[in-house]
Amino acid sequence: MMATWQDHLRKLAIAGGIAGAALGISLAGCSEKPAPGNAKVEVGPNVGEQGGAGTPQTGTGENSVEADVNFNQTFEQAAITEVLEGHQFPPDVTLGGKKSGPLRVEIESSWSKVKLVDSSAKPIRYTLQLDTSLGAIEIKLRPEIAPNHVRNIIALTHAGYYDGLQFERVIHQQSEIDGQKTRLDMVLAGCPTGTGDDGLGHIGYFLRSEFQQNLKHEEGTVGFWHEENPDSAGCRFYITLGPAPLLDGKFTIIGSVSKGLDVVKKIAEQPLQSADVPPENEKPVTPTGIKKAIIVPEAMEKTVPVAQNERSGN
Repeated sequence: MMATWQDHLRKLAIAGGIAGAALGISLAGCSEKPAPGNAKVEVGPNVGEQGGAGTPQTGTGENSVEADVNFNQTFEQAAITEVLEGHQFPPDVTLGGKKSGPLRVEIESSWSKVKLVDSSAKPIRYTLQLDTSLGAIEIKLRPEIAPNHVRNIIALTHAGYYDGLQFERVIHQQSEIDGQKTRLDMVLAGCPTGTGDDGLGHIGYFLRSEFQQNLKHEEGTVGFWHEENPDSAGCRFYITLGPAPLLDGKFTIIGSVSKGLDVVKKIAEQPLQSADVPPENEKPVTPTGIKKAIIVPEAMEKTVPVAQNERSGN
């Protein structure tokens, strides 16, 4: 996969702003009252909240811009439901034992039930908690910067999609693109087959991109992975272990690691199948498993640990 990854980055670097403005975030400075389901938020230039890594600033930042965010796009507006060119049909059954067809139907039917704002149009804070074989990871989700992708990961988690999957790829790569040296360290998870192979990162639909040109990837940034087509994000997400400028503005950020970054680093340190032979140079010998994934609203975060919120019947 190394050659594929290098080609992918090279194309993205050449393309620059490959998809233009984010689909769900219109950078308009108008002063009218937002329509129901919309909210005015200020998204700062960096991904860190109060200087922390991975979480977009709101209401702070020298170059912050006002964004009118539509939190209520339908599944039909947010998703592409035909299999894109270069992609395979999803597996009948995922690595976690879930049938792809019913999962796909469940995500569409539950889409509008996932609320991203409260009655005052203020974004609801959610945390994605992952109970992995190496420890717990908590990810603060930020619906105001990518409402469709955040709704997608919430719906997938509620459906139990990530339970039994794994961190299938570990990227440690230094590249030189057009004379510019760059390093990328990150882990990827959520492939339905557990392999992370090209064309398999979906269960029958893809999300239209919500790229944020003013946000930067730092240590602990979490986003949705896509392949060459910028609108091919499906189920896979990544966590970066340092700045990743080649991803800035070209991948959809959904939040940041708030706890368990040490666990992410352990995942990234696991032995790989090969030191330099693709794709084995990205595949762990023993992939880190996701035992359970849950979504916790902000008000519940202090009272609902990962290990004590098991879903019945799973």
